[in-house]
Amino acid sequence: MNVCVRLFGAEASAAGLDSITVDVDEPPTCRGVVDAVGRACPALAALLPGVRVALNAEFAPPERPVRPEDEVALIGLVSGG
Repeated sequence: MNVCVRLFGAEASAAGLDSITVDVDEPPTCRGVVDAVGRACPALAALLPGVRVALNAEFAPPERPVRPEDEVALIGLVSGG
């Protein structure tokens, strides 16, 4: 299944893109999305261990299924006060 993944911050900078479309293995899960992003864009590999997946503007666990209509985003580590 093809999934469009939105990127922000350091992840967007590393990829040079604000989104990437990846082919996710069946059954599609949040973990599968992260794995597919790593395969499609090796420049993101070092950042992926610290990202969380947001589905439809809510953080989702790695095992959560991803549906074709879901909005998917990678949210990286942030710091600040």
